[in-house]
Amino acid sequence: MELRYLRYFVAVAEELNFRRAAERLHVSAPTLSVQIKTLEGLLGAGLFTRDPTKVRLTVAGEALMPEARALLLQEKQLEAVTKEAARGAGGSLRIGTPGYFSYSFMPEALHAYLKRFPKVAVSLIELDPELEQPEALNNGTIQVGFVYGGFLRRMKNIEHFPVVDTKIKAAMGAAHPLAALRQVPLARMAEYPLLALQRFESHIKLMLGLYKKKKLKPVSVAKVDGLNACIALLAAGEGVSMLPDMRILSKAGQLKLRSIKDELPGLRLQLHAVWKKNETSQQVRDFVEALRQGGVRPC
Repeated sequence: MELRYLRYFVAVAEELNFRRAAERLHVSAPTLSVQIKTLEGLLGAGLFTRDPTKVRLTVAGEALMPEARALLLQEKQLEAVTKEAARGAGGSLRIGTPGYFSYSFMPEALHAYLKRFPKVAVSLIELDPELEQPEALNNGTIQVGFVYGGFLRRMKNIEHFPVVDTKIKAAMGAAHPLAALRQVPLARMAEYPLLALQRFESHIKLMLGLYKKKKLKPVSVAKVDGLNACIALLAAGEGVSMLPDMRILSKAGQLKLRSIKDELPGLRLQLHAVWKKNETSQQVRDFVEALRQGGVRPC
């Protein structure tokens, strides 16, 4: 059954006059009569009774009327929703959030985006920028993701720009002897156990690489499972580490971040927004623009 049959039926049912309904539909009365008979044949039921002076709905016609109107309304809604999504005003958007880094830019970017496009259904999926986000972007789980700058060369057919650029600092508990220093030499850090995030290969490589440039070795290296565990151990005085200068860490009263005195390359961390080069979604383009307008931020 074609929807045009229902449009013809509703016009006749509302006008109860084939001539007026034909004028409304911009077709001839004989054509309209043929279309109604075709619909009646498809449904196996008469929809109108006709006499020289009146047209009336049959019981079957009365039953069809609300259903036909609902279907035609649904057709209009489907068209409107599709057009809305195509221009970015509706539809959905899947974003991979990078854990603690999100606090530095995501609230502002989402607020700006959803203020313009409140009908878009945004899904936030927390994924690690090193291990999970590249694969999630590649397989379509997310449409916009965030990865560390050093991982961009491993990814193909993407576009990107930095959203976070911050220093790497020495991290220790508030009662640690090194917390009293404004700047911490690597040689002093090497006197204490070094805590590394077990899941992030790049974290231990960065720290040991910096030690190696100064011909230093830590007294020991302990791998911990996750940032929260690392913060807890540092706060308890169990060693030192190197972490990005994030406000959420600086506000932790039992944790102190101090500048590393040695001038070495690699003491900065960049986080990049990434999306597929062939991405056609207007939602992605609009959200990326909201990120761009926020600029590169410290975290």
